[in-house]
Amino acid sequence: MSPSQKKKELEKDGVKLPRRAVARQLTKAIIPWLEREEIIVITGARQTGKSVLLYQLIFDQLLPKTENILYFNLDLPRHRQFLNHPEPLVERISQSKKKTYVFIDEVQRLEEPGLFLKGLYDLHLPLKLVVSGSSALEIKSKIHEALTGRKIVFRLNPFSLEELASVLFPNSSLKQIQNDNKALSNIMNHYLVYGGYPAVALAKDPKIKIQLLEELMTSYLEKDIKEFLKVENEIAFRNLLKILASQIGNLVNKNELSNSLGIHKNTLDNYLFYLEQTFIVDFIRPFFKNPRKELLKNPKIYFRDLGLRNFAIGSFSNFNFRPDKGALFENLSYLCLKESLDPLLPIHYWRTKAGAEVDFVIVPKLNPIPFEVKAAELKEFKISRSLRSFLRDYKPKKSYYFNLSLSGEQAIGGTKIIFLNPAGLFQLQELQK
Repeated sequence: MSPSQKKKELEKDGVKLPRRAVARQLTKAIIPWLEREEIIVITGARQTGKSVLLYQLIFDQLLPKTENILYFNLDLPRHRQFLNHPEPLVERISQSKKKTYVFIDEVQRLEEPGLFLKGLYDLHLPLKLVVSGSSALEIKSKIHEALTGRKIVFRLNPFSLEELASVLFPNSSLKQIQNDNKALSNIMNHYLVYGGYPAVALAKDPKIKIQLLEELMTSYLEKDIKEFLKVENEIAFRNLLKILASQIGNLVNKNELSNSLGIHKNTLDNYLFYLEQTFIVDFIRPFFKNPRKELLKNPKIYFRDLGLRNFAIGSFSNFNFRPDKGALFENLSYLCLKESLDPLLPIHYWRTKAGAEVDFVIVPKLNPIPFEVKAAELKEFKISRSLRSFLRDYKPKKSYYFNLSLSGEQAIGGTKIIFLNPAGLFQLQELQK
């Protein structure tokens, strides 16, 4: 069978790229693993584009080289039925002299996906498995333990700022966009107001964007929270989501939350864990070296997608006229920073008991790098007393200041302060150097 014939066969089975399939940055990280033995597991929140990413790997990376590709979507009963017993699949793979690439979408639909994948892997067939699943907790409970030492996990997030730019301005290069203030403003406003979920980004009508966000939230609450996690007090969970959405960038006070919601602290801990594991929020912990002076406990909270956050509080007004402008820009800065870093490098915040605070701190190669964020159009190179306090105590080699207008550098003592405006948020890979 030729690659073109194989493509037609796959398309008949529903494996078809949408008209506007956005190139995902995660693809670069996955490609080197396609030729290794480990099972590739792609996870992430619902509707982040995992199925489309599988299609892109098939059509763009594999089909030009081989026709030995099998695809199963376990939302389809006939595909689930075929994989209920591995023997037919094993027989089909064994008959081929070349490696067969097997893609399984929504793998958690299998009764025992971990044992199924482990059994196939341990047969040492000429086989490469690539699987996807939406619920991190469901994937973890059904797959991770059985596949210890046999898998590599990738997480697909909503569009990054750069990916969103390619959707909103498909005919412009990144450099052109960075030099176009109007384009930058449009991209920033979309990301800050509607977020980066693919369907939302591709929709042109703001009303449709909001309806899609409503569908995303409803699906999350019904499928992840109610059906899988069996949360009984759905009202308390919804109220927690609203409260946290109003507190992005702030410290999470569990005593206040449990009292406000009227739930036990253990229940609150479970809910917060669910929100983090289902890719709705992130909690970042404090950076400290001096426990006498610096805070050790409460985490700060950020949302993984600002569209869902804004839906939770019911606000979709333009970024420039919002009372929560500072919190939104801080959350966006966190997401850009997280996207640019090695997943194993944690992001912290710094805060002293006297009230001095730095928004973010990373520590690559044991050298702390602080970040200050201010949603203001700076006219001059000036930093806060809090950041000066951190520079004095830790003497970092460099520091960053995210703002809405100013770019350039200034030296303070032995530290190079790098000011970045929105154009600079697109490319932060040099941070770990």
